[in-house]
Amino acid sequence: MITIYSLTSFIILLYLFYPVWLMLSGKADHSDSSEPVEIDGVTVILLSYNGKKYLQEKIGFLIRELACFHQYELIIIDDNSQDGSDDLLKDFTRLEHIQVLENPCRRGIPYSMNIGVAKAAFNNIVFCDQRQELSEGILRKIIEPLKDEHIGAVSACISTLDKESNHSFLRSHENFLKMKESQSGCLMGVYGPLYALKKPCYCPIPENIILDDLYLSLSILKSKQIEIRNDCQIVEDNFSELYDYRRARRYLKGLLQILKARTIIGDLSGKQQIMLMWHKYLRLIIPVCLFLCYISLGVAVIDRHELIVFFFPGTVLVAFSMLPVKFNSRFRLSNLIRMNVFYFLACWDIMLNDIIFRQFVKPGISGYDVEK
Repeated sequence: MITIYSLTSFIILLYLFYPVWLMLSGKADHSDSSEPVEIDGVTVILLSYNGKKYLQEKIGFLIRELACFHQYELIIIDDNSQDGSDDLLKDFTRLEHIQVLENPCRRGIPYSMNIGVAKAAFNNIVFCDQRQELSEGILRKIIEPLKDEHIGAVSACISTLDKESNHSFLRSHENFLKMKESQSGCLMGVYGPLYALKKPCYCPIPENIILDDLYLSLSILKSKQIEIRNDCQIVEDNFSELYDYRRARRYLKGLLQILKARTIIGDLSGKQQIMLMWHKYLRLIIPVCLFLCYISLGVAVIDRHELIVFFFPGTVLVAFSMLPVKFNSRFRLSNLIRMNVFYFLACWDIMLNDIIFRQFVKPGISGYDVEK
């Protein structure tokens, strides 16, 4: 039991040391004194799927934001929505500077992104999702760093306050890590709801890729730097409601998919590979270690009954965190516990599915466990 607890403590402390290592590793090099490149035009690509209740407000916001540029266009790509979005989007096809593209069947985000970039008339591109609220002046601010020839992409920042003004410690922690990575020029993944990039830096994304934002970021880091703008705020839904088991499983599958894509990781520098493993993968070991600690404590209770004072409160805390969000939304620690439980369960779920796939599904059969 001591060994398990020691290993868990070491892994947690190692993960917490990551921002310290970032500060010690130095800042991004902008020693080249070349003149900044002027922004000659902006293309915003709005990705939509069953977002009728968001589209009217989001499109109006983007049109107002784009008005500060001399040349601009808004490309809206609807991925075969079934909620009547197509009827709403028809009203915008008559407006200048707006293109509406509709996929004949649902193809997923990477397909829509590839189509949007191919259609883009300008080299400065902004990808935007439909659901989130955005801060005023965000497009001008997020495009500005692209004037630097060293910068290939710029990410907006997820606000620590959600749409209901609830604060999220987990989002604060993630933002802190990303800000430190940004200072080194190697941001390990833009925030998908809004980010900007230079068209020459874009590489087509395979349609099966789940974490398109991370895949694209890693491909850009081969030759350019990526930074995050803290003054470009994305306001999300309540963290407790947004991060459910399905989302945790999808994220874990996406990370495993990236890990298997040896070419995308192999082209990174040694420092970037360390950052990727440290930030994205090391923390996934923590839920497994914590579960082993919990099991070992439960076994130890059989012989040492006094340990029940530790085992019982932990069991109650985990059970409480798994209650519906409306019962514990104000208890911030429950988000951390629930997320770790989800990742642990998702890990076993994916492993079992992989075993079943290899044992009982014949090679060549497609469509098994497909998730976009």
